[in-house]
Amino acid sequence: MAFKAFSRIGEKNVISWTAIISACGDNGDSAMGLDMFVQMLSEGVDPNEFTVTSVLSLCCIIQALGFGTQVHSLSLKLGYGSQIPVTNSIMYLYLKNGCINEAKKLFDGMNTISLVTWNAMIAGHSQMMDLGQDGISTHFSGIEALKIFQRMKRSGVKPDLYTFSSILTVCSNLVALEQGEQFHAQTIKTGFLSDVVVGTALVNMYNKCGSIVRASRAFVEMSARTLISWTSMITAFTQHGLCQQALQLFEDMRLVGVRPNKITFVGVLSACSQAGMVDEALAYFELMKNEYKINPVMDHYACLIDMFVRLGQIEQAFEFIKKMDFMPSEFIWSILIAGCRSHGKLELGFYAAEQLLDLKPKDPETYFLLLNMYFSASRWKDVSRVRKLMKDEKIGKLKDWSWISIRNKVFSFNPDYQLSQEGELKKLLEDLQERARILGYQLQANLEVIDDEEETTSLPAHHSEKLAVAYGLLNTSNGRQIRVVKSISMCRDCHNFIKFISVLTSRTIIVRDSKRLHKFFNGNCSCGDFGSLL
Repeated sequence: MAFKAFSRIGEKNVISWTAIISACGDNGDSAMGLDMFVQMLSEGVDPNEFTVTSVLSLCCIIQALGFGTQVHSLSLKLGYGSQIPVTNSIMYLYLKNGCINEAKKLFDGMNTISLVTWNAMIAGHSQMMDLGQDGISTHFSGIEALKIFQRMKRSGVKPDLYTFSSILTVCSNLVALEQGEQFHAQTIKTGFLSDVVVGTALVNMYNKCGSIVRASRAFVEMSARTLISWTSMITAFTQHGLCQQALQLFEDMRLVGVRPNKITFVGVLSACSQAGMVDEALAYFELMKNEYKINPVMDHYACLIDMFVRLGQIEQAFEFIKKMDFMPSEFIWSILIAGCRSHGKLELGFYAAEQLLDLKPKDPETYFLLLNMYFSASRWKDVSRVRKLMKDEKIGKLKDWSWISIRNKVFSFNPDYQLSQEGELKKLLEDLQERARILGYQLQANLEVIDDEEETTSLPAHHSEKLAVAYGLLNTSNGRQIRVVKSISMCRDCHNFIKFISVLTSRTIIVRDSKRLHKFFNGNCSCGDFGSLL
């Protein structure tokens, strides 16, 4: 209808062109909107600031950075490129494309910074955490977002519900519970706690920071709930191993007339997987397809494959993979690999690892996974082959970093750098290792690259999450939960060792690695021991 009306306009001006460009975006056709903008220019019509803002928004959606920078240059020539809406839009485009320095340069050059601009900068850094290529860039994007928020507060600008939603998401990804609690208190003081977006962000934050009780309380206290709120709480119960509560909440949601979507069913199927409820999982899978007309996506199949793997039905899992209508994802191959290693299906595990390598030929973690699998099986020719591949592809050492937040200060750990309290940390880890051996712990060495020519086996104390956990034990009171973020996947030895630490110290230990959240308590992990690959 919009295009028909537009085509009937005799002499098209900037207002009609801007309207049709915006309509393209509303209809989900951003590329068409950019084509219309080019056509507008070819007909000699100059854009105004509203046109530029609309076009830059379309560039954000499809991440057309080159096109967006040209539009910004044009707006500067026309005299309104420095206006706040235009600057906000180009700054957000830079952030969406990971161009942090360019965005910061624009931000620092602004004389007047509105709340909308502050929000764009915080939200942009929050989204960069999701787009980060590794845990290191993700972590520092989050830290920068927290700094921007504090800078905004010092400038006298008051946050709104969008600010709180973004900053709580940052706390979720950083597993920064103390900061999240402080922002929670601020939402109460400012009156934004009753907003459903803020309430849902609180549920997610407490869940990802390991406090399922606080997440549940935040959900119960919400005055209104959306589908996203229900789905977030179902997912939270599932991630903490409370599968029956997750399924009950799903049924409660259906009773009050809220229609689930595909993400909701990922939470439901994941709950069935963790609980080993095969019949229920298949029934919910059929319910999703037949009653709610939702076509299965990769994540739904991943849940069912994970279920078969957890039950030791490795061949059934592989058959299920072969019957899928689309190519398996990285996550699906990772699930199968973990199951093969746990249940001694080495040949199938090698096959799955090679498939994973084809999917991620530049990812260091994939090479180290395959290297260690062959190393563990004493397949030295394959070790040499993978090592040569790594050298040819210039794959270097894994960037092993971990972080822990204590009393609003973040501490970083890397095996290659000098550590705070280094002597105390090593002494504590040696003591824990000796006590763990008495309980049955056995060290599992990993093959690592020291430099471009050398390999070595690594010891447990050399891995960053153990150093971070030990630092938390030394610097927090007994009974306090330990929360750590790690830049790469946990190795099998570290995963096993921290299970023993949770017994020896009677502590709950949360480790969020590049793949998932691990909640260790009393010798068990919420991943069911299928979340560690390296």
